[in-house]
Amino acid sequence: MERLLSVEEVAECTGLSVHTLNQWRSQKRNLVYVKLGRRIFYVARDVEEFIQKCRVKVPPDRRRM
Repeated sequence: MERLLSVEEVAECTGLSVHTLNQWRSQKRNLVYVKLGRRIFYVARDVEEFIQKCRVKVPPDRRRM
């Protein structure tokens, strides 16, 4: 079974606010979630994939040394 994260845990590990996560969920945007009864969870792998998709690659000639 995959590890489930609470809204608060996702907010902490992403730096997003709980409010933002709640808005995204109501708008069906960005992160897939799991609803068990009234509780909301996120699958850890889905959160990791979301973070990877947010990565910005900087061309070598733009990197500062």
